[in-house]
Amino acid sequence: MSNLISMFSAQSFVIKIRQLCVLLMSVLALNAYAVTPLDINTATVDQLSAVLSGVGEAKAKAIVDFRDQNGLFETVEDLVKVKGIGTALLDKNRAFIRVNNSQQTLMDEGKQSTES
Repeated sequence: MSNLISMFSAQSFVIKIRQLCVLLMSVLALNAYAVTPLDINTATVDQLSAVLSGVGEAKAKAIVDFRDQNGLFETVEDLVKVKGIGTALLDKNRAFIRVNNSQQTLMDEGKQSTES
C-alpha cells in the first residue's frame, strides 16, 4: 500500500514539474517577444495589426501606405503623421515599436569615421 502511495506521489510530482516547465517556457517565450520592439520601417500590415494595441488592419495598411509613399520613418514620433494615428495611440504602443533606419545608421557611421 505504501508503494502505491509513493508511486502516486512521484507521478504527481513529475506532473507538477512538467507543468512548471511548460509555464516557465511560455513566460520566457512571451518575454522574448515583448522585449523585441517591432520596426515600423519593415513591419507588414499583419505584424502591425497583431502587435499594436488599437491598430487594426485598416490603420496598419495606412501606416504601410504612408511609409511606401513618403519613405522610411525617421523616428517613432513620425507615426503621428499617418492619418488615424494620434499621440495617445503612439504613447500606448511606444514600448512595442522602434525605428531602425539603416540608411541613417550608415550615414552616422560614415560621419564618425570621417571625424576620427
